[in-house]
Amino acid sequence: MLCTHCHKSFGVGGVNAQRGKGLNAQIQCPHCLAWLGKNPLLSRLKILGFYIGAAALGYGYFTPELRHITTPIAIFSIMLLLVSHMMDHLKVIDAPEVEVVDDSEQRRKYRD
Repeated sequence: MLCTHCHKSFGVGGVNAQRGKGLNAQIQCPHCLAWLGKNPLLSRLKILGFYIGAAALGYGYFTPELRHITTPIAIFSIMLLLVSHMMDHLKVIDAPEVEVVDDSEQRRKYRD
């Protein structure tokens, strides 16, 4: 997995903290401690596209007289599946607080 906050990769086994359940589950990056999650709407669209596409292909296979209806439905639902899969990435839910460091003395040294 790739953290969208610190851009470091980590394995699924490296996840120490998780909150939420199901499609609203969030994980914590072991490097920067940011909470990451996926968009539940896109996950639902992905699941919906898969099951509608599979059902339309199965129904069209066993009823040849309805293939002119089930084939476009299957095509559009699989397109929905692919587009939602490409858009469904981990996003930062809660970023860790960044400590503000006063480096004005350091900057002043190089300005003068």
